[in-house]
Amino acid sequence: MKVKFINSYTLASYFVMGTFIIGVINIFIHGLAALADVILAIVILILRYFSFILVKRSFTWSKYLLILLLARSIYRLWYIMDLPTTNFLGIFMMVLQIIFTILALSLIMRVPANLYKKRK
Repeated sequence: MKVKFINSYTLASYFVMGTFIIGVINIFIHGLAALADVILAIVILILRYFSFILVKRSFTWSKYLLILLLARSIYRLWYIMDLPTTNFLGIFMMVLQIIFTILALSLIMRVPANLYKKRK
C-alpha cells in the first residue's frame, strides 16, 4: 500500500485560500462605506489570491507577501476592535484569518521549496 503525503506548500496554499474566502466573507459582514474601502478590499483580495498561487507553486519568496498580509490583518483587527458597532463574528473571522496566515507561514518557513521535487 502506497502512502501519499501532502507537501507543506500545498497545505499552506489551502490555508491561504481559506484566508481569501474569509476575506470575502468579511466584506459582507463589515460592509464597505466609501470608495477607498472598496478599492482597498479588492486590492487585498487580489494579493491574497496571488499569494495562494505563489505558495501553491512553491515560490520561497511568497513568505514576504504573507508577512505583509499578516501585518495588514493585525492592523485591521486592531481597527475593527475600536469600532463601537463591531460584532463578535467579525472579530472571530479576523482572528481566524490571522491564525490561518500564521499556520501557512510556519509551514512555508519550515520546509525548503526544493525538498519535494522529484529526483531523476
